[in-house]
Amino acid sequence: MKRNQAIVLISPVSYQHINLSLTKFMKEETILKNIARFITLDELEKQDFISILHYKKLDKGQVLLYFGETAKNQYYVIEGCLRNFSIDENGKEHIIAFGPTDWWISDLYSYLTETPAKHILDALIPTEVFEIRKKDMEEIYERIPKFERFFRILFQNAIVAQTRRIDQTISIPAEERYKVFIKKYPGIFQQIPLKYIASYLGISPEFLSKIRNKIART
Repeated sequence: MKRNQAIVLISPVSYQHINLSLTKFMKEETILKNIARFITLDELEKQDFISILHYKKLDKGQVLLYFGETAKNQYYVIEGCLRNFSIDENGKEHIIAFGPTDWWISDLYSYLTETPAKHILDALIPTEVFEIRKKDMEEIYERIPKFERFFRILFQNAIVAQTRRIDQTISIPAEERYKVFIKKYPGIFQQIPLKYIASYLGISPEFLSKIRNKIART
């Protein structure tokens, strides 16, 4: 080794810090890419938005919103899958919507009307999310008005999708609803059990299996 050549040692703690910083950056990039579909942010605006994000790591079954609570947050799914569901008087679960990776989800009616939620929001599998609190969102509307446009588009799309789903449940057979589901939630079959998909479609798991087998044969 040359006399003036220095050896730089990085402690395991430093490596861990670097890895954590890189992981944090990558997760923030996923939500920024999602937002970039509808609005363009400069670097200062990106940093302002990132400052209001609250990272949460959820266990399977962990609840984000209970029945009767008022929804005060929006959730962006970094990785995993959330579900929005209700329970009828007989104790049967009815899934209203899924929130897979790169998806936004909340109880939108409760959130917008500030009334008690009729649904429950929980994690179907271990899931990572960014939480945005309503107060923070309203404040960023003032600082960066283009965010109001982004969330208006987001909410409008959610309302249209829910209305379309109700129409499809009434007007088209289960096999066609299943095909629509595949297009809306590609890849979700690798994440969650079929019984949850059957609940969303309003059919039994056995009937869903018959539909899948029929399609596989054609």
